[in-house]
Amino acid sequence: MDGKLTQPKDIGPTGEPAPRRLWLSRNRALVGDVVHFAHKIPRFAVDRLMPLAEVAALRERAASRISWTALFLKAYAIASDRCRPLRQAFLRWPWRHLVEMPQSVGMVAINRRDEELDEDRLCWGRFIRPAEQSLVELQQALDGYQHEHLGEVFRRQVKHSKLPTALRRLVWWVNLNFVVKNRARRLGTFSISSLAGQGAWNRSHPAIHTTSLTFGPLDDQGRMLVTLLCDHRVLDGALAARVLGDLESALCGPMAAELASLASDRAAA
Repeated sequence: MDGKLTQPKDIGPTGEPAPRRLWLSRNRALVGDVVHFAHKIPRFAVDRLMPLAEVAALRERAASRISWTALFLKAYAIASDRCRPLRQAFLRWPWRHLVEMPQSVGMVAINRRDEELDEDRLCWGRFIRPAEQSLVELQQALDGYQHEHLGEVFRRQVKHSKLPTALRRLVWWVNLNFVVKNRARRLGTFSISSLAGQGAWNRSHPAIHTTSLTFGPLDDQGRMLVTLLCDHRVLDGALAARVLGDLESALCGPMAAELASLASDRAAA
């Protein structure tokens, strides 16, 4: 022994625990892909404070549990079916142009616990033609995405996350800039991401769609702040503001009526 003190590898020279480098997990790499392409979109946000106390009361009385996500999913799909720009997307290849989808497909961001990776995983549930489905059907599908085996309900996403970065990014680019026929089915026409259930807002989340919707928790007066993130290459602020007005009308109209019907079913039972 030469009398010099030695430190374990995980202890720094000052006796503090040393930092360690970690490889990005498959999940973080896939989220990084979304951030990479989202940063290329010139996006702006439009807010609307919506009075939804009556809708909230109807939710409480409904025979089946209907989440705010299911309500916004169907209401926004109704607005999208009536407003063509919400179903349009900007493509770069072979020239810069817009493509319009014949139907609305909603993508909902869902947080799941990945036991294999021992971390939370961000996944995207797909809802084809949500305006044509009942709230109960949408909620059942949403519950499936939230609780069924992750490797089954998100099989394609899990498989895609295992590809090398260069190949993953190439697949993303092709789907975003080249594919037309299957674009809506693969990527969706709009997305929803919300942390209202955790009492928080995420008004600047990354998104690859022409529009992405987010909403926060109800305040003491029964109002909810709703934000629409928009691709400025496709639509402008005035139209986005009208869309939020149409969304509020859909929530307080058709959605409230459907909830009232569910409340009647509960009373009859």
